[in-house]
Amino acid sequence: METALHSNGWDTCIICDKPNAKGIRICNQLICDTCQKEMIDTGVDEERYKFFIKKLGKISVRLIEENERQATKGK
Repeated sequence: METALHSNGWDTCIICDKPNAKGIRICNQLICDTCQKEMIDTGVDEERYKFFIKKLGKISVRLIEENERQATKGK
């Protein structure tokens, strides 16, 4: 799966779209420590929660794209 790796070896957070070196990875996608903490501290009844859900949807889209690329290579 491709990630947006920068020349300094950092990756781009899928939530804030900023380069970062530290965080967690879900399906090879980075969520920086700052965004991770904010997600944990956000209640499901808060408006920001919807934003996080939408951003996390990028993981599914990228997995589908990667699967399609792999299937095309196999032909």
